[in-house]
Amino acid sequence: MAALHGTEPSLSPVVVLLLGEKQSGKSSAGNTILGRKAFHKKTTCSSKENGTIFGRQVTVVDTPGWLSHSATPDRVSQELRRGLVFCNGEPHAILLVLPITTTFSQEGWRAMEAQFRQLQILIWQRAMILFTHGDKLGGLSIQEHIERQGQTLHWLLERCGNRYQVMTNQPRASEGQVTELFEKIQKMIKANERPREIQYRMYTQLRRDVSMKGRQEELEMTVRHDVHDGRPRQMKQISSGSTYMLRGFPAGPVGLKPAIGLILLGRRKSGKSSAGNMILDREEFQTDIKTTRCSVGHGDVSRWSVTVVDTPGWSLFGLANPEQVQREISQSPSLCPERSKVTFLLAVPVDSFSKEDRKAVERYLSVLGNNVWLNTVVLFTYGEELRGKTIEKHIEEKGQSLQWVLDRCGHRHHVFHIKTGDKTEVTQLLEMVEQL
Repeated sequence: MAALHGTEPSLSPVVVLLLGEKQSGKSSAGNTILGRKAFHKKTTCSSKENGTIFGRQVTVVDTPGWLSHSATPDRVSQELRRGLVFCNGEPHAILLVLPITTTFSQEGWRAMEAQFRQLQILIWQRAMILFTHGDKLGGLSIQEHIERQGQTLHWLLERCGNRYQVMTNQPRASEGQVTELFEKIQKMIKANERPREIQYRMYTQLRRDVSMKGRQEELEMTVRHDVHDGRPRQMKQISSGSTYMLRGFPAGPVGLKPAIGLILLGRRKSGKSSAGNMILDREEFQTDIKTTRCSVGHGDVSRWSVTVVDTPGWSLFGLANPEQVQREISQSPSLCPERSKVTFLLAVPVDSFSKEDRKAVERYLSVLGNNVWLNTVVLFTYGEELRGKTIEKHIEEKGQSLQWVLDRCGHRHHVFHIKTGDKTEVTQLLEMVEQL
């Protein structure tokens, strides 16, 4: 293969991890990348193969595929974890392999997320979608194919920073596609070399500018330039001015409500998971077991595209691992789509709120930075326990500890009646978040 522009033999090795459903074309993609038959098509165990691509040492790790229409065997999950061992740490690029011939559904996403939980590594900063069987597109462009797919694929692309590549089984086409793939991988590696704190701070500030100045489309392109590839995207009109694209990805009709990311925070038994289910209007999060890892749900709610992240709750009585809770909370913003308006919902049940509760809130929210309070709303849960009392009266009676929290977040608060599940309360919350 020809040398990649700007690539030198002295560059450090690249590790690429292939993930996807069974029969998604992972192994064939690995063979195309390495330019030889390195992997067998029926993958039952994780394996790695090395090669030199554009003068750079590359390790490709192939893994067995999971199932979306039935339970994935434990041995597959074990092999996925073993695949990480072959990566000698964490991979530089994670290729999420999706065949052109299938539709990526909510069922497919849930199966994917279940395996991501097993891996317990940061996924999205190094993830890219690899569309296989590109020769099956027929006369469609990849952009048209994406546009015809459902919201679940659009959302997944957002999570991956709109990074994707198409791969076909045609030898002449595949060389150019591998070149494009590694150009994108190099840009992703370069962007990820920035300290994580700087990446998050840049993105948070630019997102705030979007909200304050109202120049959303322009600043979204600036966000992508500063945080991801290192060069601006081009915006193109694709249908009578009604939709626009960033790097060929359809962002949706102009005039729709912006995408919203809601991150639920709070102590154990605060009603976080129940509030998440109420927002999405389905049983997305388990409420009968302890939440130990971040979990993500997505849905279209009252014309908003909403992502909800449920985080592990902290404990005042040593029933939760503080370091693990802090680690999960600190990673939660990365689970929201990159162009969404992220808001933290601090779940506070309508019962006692002590000085110890206040200290815990301060401790655990501090991992999200000093600006977290600018984007936080206190969500009072189990509002039915007010028994006719106004929330203002309740706040007044609870004293200084609760008042301190409300002062920090500009007295933004909302009430959810968890047991009755009033949908108007969800709409009112989203309207409040949109105006932040």
